[in-house]
Amino acid sequence: MATNQFPSLESAFTVRLYPGKDYNIGKITSESGFKIPLDAEVVMGSDMAGTAPTQTHTHIDVNAILRQVQNRSLWDTLRYKHTGLVEVEEALVAILAGDPKTKSTSFGKALSHVTFETGSEPLKELGTSLFVGSARFVIEDGVFSIETNVSRVLG
Repeated sequence: MATNQFPSLESAFTVRLYPGKDYNIGKITSESGFKIPLDAEVVMGSDMAGTAPTQTHTHIDVNAILRQVQNRSLWDTLRYKHTGLVEVEEALVAILAGDPKTKSTSFGKALSHVTFETGSEPLKELGTSLFVGSARFVIEDGVFSIETNVSRVLG
C-alpha cells in the first residue's frame, strides 16, 4: 500500500553573502539544534545570473569554497553550490539599482537547491543530504547582502 507522505523540512543553516568589491564574501552557520556543526566562511566564489525571456524571473548559479572557522585544515574545506530561481520584483530592482530609499525584500521570492561536497569526516553527511533554500535581499546600514535560510529535506 502506497503512502501519500510529503517531505518535510528541517532548519539547517543561515547563509549570508555580501556581493561587492570589498571581498567580505560571506558566512554559513548551522542553526541551533542542527546536528551538523557548520561554521564556515566563504573564501572564494562565483555567481552567474540570467534573466528568463519573460523578464519575470532570473536563474542563479552560485559556486563557492568554504572553510570551517575553527579548524582550517585542508580536509575542513567544502564546495558549496546553489542554483535557483529569483522572482524579479520592484523591490529587488530598486536594490540592484542602488536606490537609497529601498528596503529589504521578504523571503519566498528567491528559491534554491543547495549542495555540498567535502572530505571532512564530521561534515560528510552534508554531501548525502538534499537541501533547499529561501532567500531575501537585505539592506542594513546601507550594506547589501543576500540572506538564505537553508533547510534539509526529510523523506
